[in-house]
Amino acid sequence: MFIGAYVGGPEDHPKPTQKNIAAFESLQDRHLDVVHLFIHWDNKDEPWEWARNFVDIAKANGSIMMISWMPQPYTAQDILDGKGDEYIDTFVKGVKDFGEEIWLRPLHEANGDWYTWGTGADRINNSEDKLAAAYRHIVDRFRDANVTNVKWIWTTNCSNSGVATLTGSYPGDDYIDYTSIDGYNWGTAQSWSRWNTFEEVFDNAYKALIKIPKPIFLAEFSSSRFGGDKAGWFTDMFNLLPEKYPRIVGLVIFSRSKNETEADWALDSQEEAVEAWRKGVNAYPPAKRISGYSKNPESTPVICWSRKLGYRCCSADNTEVIVIDKDGKWGVEDQEWCGIIEN
Repeated sequence: MFIGAYVGGPEDHPKPTQKNIAAFESLQDRHLDVVHLFIHWDNKDEPWEWARNFVDIAKANGSIMMISWMPQPYTAQDILDGKGDEYIDTFVKGVKDFGEEIWLRPLHEANGDWYTWGTGADRINNSEDKLAAAYRHIVDRFRDANVTNVKWIWTTNCSNSGVATLTGSYPGDDYIDYTSIDGYNWGTAQSWSRWNTFEEVFDNAYKALIKIPKPIFLAEFSSSRFGGDKAGWFTDMFNLLPEKYPRIVGLVIFSRSKNETEADWALDSQEEAVEAWRKGVNAYPPAKRISGYSKNPESTPVICWSRKLGYRCCSADNTEVIVIDKDGKWGVEDQEWCGIIEN
């Protein structure tokens, strides 16, 4: 299980500075495998050169940067019409020059109605087929420039808006490295919200994603403390993961409170919740597959074919085959994907 976070911080608009990353790692008493950053396409204060500073901070920390790449103010049709190409190409060049592994998560939560690319916001220009095509358009601009150090993340929200579905905008296995789910327990933080268990938040989306032959992780999640037991919510999550959600291989928590507009998402809004989270994440061994982008995959032993893809091989001879793709057969051990060696 890899562990990541949008780490929050004391600033009004916190970013993953070295200080904020160190503070969160101290809070959970564990290294962060993934550091999360949000970037808006229409914010001219957030070009690649600005992002590179935080990407380098994550690299120096031994973490991988995951960027939620938010194409405001565009719709899927706008992206297909090439309106974002000039901006996209600045990241194509920057990411290629960086040369190390980086995760990009464009068009996340497209089954909602709160972003300009959401199907629920514009069912015509953001129809699910257009969203899938827009995602492929973004990836293809990187591929056309021979950028090979990106892992592509596709994210569904845990619930749908309007005519949207959980997986209708999926761009296809050839375009995705990881699938992921965003979901929150709002508790009674808002007048319209109620307490939801971990299962109530994630069960439907998980059942939809296990039909796709890709690793699954939670890319954004947290719980409010209002209306229930926040610490207990995290404890239940860790108890449920190995038994009911074995395909989930990573947890990237959103740890920043938005008390006026959303809820108290920050992990440290309740000390008991911090203890529950710390106990849960430290029950897992250090992530074995989050080790950075390898520029020399050919140097890994041939017998373990999956290692060149960033995964260990299964240790047991009778590991159950979960997924078969173009690379080989995949199983799960200790909630980590592993390659099955053919006898």
